Amino acid sequence: MAQDFIVNRADLREAKMVDAPKADLQDGQVLLEVERFALTANNISYGMAGDMLGYWNFFPAADGWGRIPAWGIARVTRSAHPDITEGARFFGYMPMSHQVVMTPVDVSARGFSDGADHRAQLPPIYQEYLAVTPENGFDPATDDLQCILRILFVTSMHLDDHLAAHDYFNANTLIIGSASSKTAIGLAWLAAKRPGLRVVGLTSVGNKEFVEGLGCYDTVLAYDDISSLDASAPSVYVDMSGNKAALTQVHTHLGDTLKNSTGVGLTHWESAAAPDAAEELPGPTPDFFFVPTHMVEHRERQGLAAHDARISAGAAAFYDFIRPHLAITPHSFADMEKTYASLLGGLSPTAGHMVTVTA
Repeated sequence: MAQDFIVNRADLREAKMVDAPKADLQDGQVLLEVERFALTANNISYGMAGDMLGYWNFFPAADGWGRIPAWGIARVTRSAHPDITEGARFFGYMPMSHQVVMTPVDVSARGFSDGADHRAQLPPIYQEYLAVTPENGFDPATDDLQCILRILFVTSMHLDDHLAAHDYFNANTLIIGSASSKTAIGLAWLAAKRPGLRVVGLTSVGNKEFVEGLGCYDTVLAYDDISSLDASAPSVYVDMSGNKAALTQVHTHLGDTLKNSTGVGLTHWESAAAPDAAEELPGPTPDFFFVPTHMVEHRERQGLAAHDARISAGAAAFYDFIRPHLAITPHSFADMEKTYASLLGGLSPTAGHMVTVTA
């Protein structure tokens, strides 16, 4: 019997496996069997922002419950669509489930978009499913890395582009919160290539040695040492953690020397700031970086093919950089409740967690 992994939308700590409804296909639909998906801090961000940004709407569940999306690979096991063949594999936004029914539209060699009615108002970028082919930059040897890192690197790349487009808001120092997170590492790796920019990472005491060993941060500080930040250096802060205390300390210590403050993720989900909590902080009002909006803008400027090629090339180079610092940790979908609980408890920055659903 196919199953779904669902969580309580009001309390992310409560989660369980339930039997999935029978998958009946209509004309034009396909049934995908989820092969594998990655678990990262991003999944917690999706749950925390589920109502605000519509993440619960991608894969509906019973009232009060939700299926957190995850990036993974699935195989078509049944097709009622003339242009989608059984056995084809696709990468994209998957439910934490054995299977999912989709309604492919805009089908091409690149892949397709899910045209299901319940997803019509959601960001188009999250509707896309890329064919797992060499032409799309996929290699069987990097399937796990693609699931774990591809979308995180895309976020890093667009963050770097966004900051560079504003000349880093006339700052010479980039401060990154939750510096051990994979999106933060991608941003630091890219920003370190920019002349004249100093990159500072903020992390926990336990992760400080790991972050220093990456070599892409000029300085690494523990959160307890935020007061040692150079208050005379014009700076920008990118907050991957959502940690209200750290955000407040950075703003209070730097004040008007802080030229921009941007929130991205919620790795510190239990201490995340309320939506209006940042409005009273010294310095600039924090904004929120939503990568789908920026991806659409870049595609319009660069063209889809050029944008895809840039992601594939950049991601491949980043995989080479981070591979020595990352150990793939396998998990079984049957153990999902235990694995998910450990995710909420915090992830080791050296681990890349992959859940195998079907062989």
